[in-house]
Amino acid sequence: MTDTTDNNELKGNQFEGKEDYVKDVFEEIAEYYDKMNDIMSIGMVKGWHKFMFKKAGDITGAKVCDVGCGTGEIAFMAAERVGPEGDVIGVDLTPGMLRIAEKKMESLDLPKKVDFREGDALNMEFEDDTFDLVTSGYMLRNVTNIQRAVDEMYRILKPGAMVIVAELSKPKNPVIKLGHKIYLKLVIPRFGRRYDKGKKIGGKQAAYDWLTSSLEGFPYGDDMVEIFKKAGFSDARYYSKSMGAVNIYVGHKPSQ
Repeated sequence: MTDTTDNNELKGNQFEGKEDYVKDVFEEIAEYYDKMNDIMSIGMVKGWHKFMFKKAGDITGAKVCDVGCGTGEIAFMAAERVGPEGDVIGVDLTPGMLRIAEKKMESLDLPKKVDFREGDALNMEFEDDTFDLVTSGYMLRNVTNIQRAVDEMYRILKPGAMVIVAELSKPKNPVIKLGHKIYLKLVIPRFGRRYDKGKKIGGKQAAYDWLTSSLEGFPYGDDMVEIFKKAGFSDARYYSKSMGAVNIYVGHKPSQ
């Protein structure tokens, strides 16, 4: 599987049948997605999420949408913070991931349950100007149109409201960048083999080969900020975490 797009177009790694392939990948790995996330991030993933909500500030009573919610980790953190007066909706394309999220929620003492819904990040069911906060984690690499996904986040936010998105990135320091590349190309697939067994999905890559090659041509840093600005987030910026391996993108929809 190769990246056939022009990187200058900021489209990431795109190919025919990507949406179905990605959906099948996450159906395949849903049961062990959380465990592998913890392994791949060397235990840092929860810290990244805590930073997201630090940037969000006080969201008591807010209405939040977590786009590409997966197994619900960010949505659960949002639910804890909005309290019983708030609402959190988690949207994901993959039923298997949502089933895991629902199962996990049974054992959590949340102020109010998260409303998990199957849906497409490129065409969400919500009205314009609905949410006080939109969050997303590690989803944009998996969509077929990054700009449209960010445009949708902008559309469903209320004027003055905030978007916070976590995504994988690439370190700038040459030495760290080399180590990061080795880690992605060799270490993560090796760990992944314990779970995906090297099984090809739809005749393409095994699941954890995709999760590394999805970074091919994927925009990050200033390039990703431009996508957010094009959507309308005039103050879009990013915060680099874990020596550049992850970026947290933040922006506000202008008040009207």
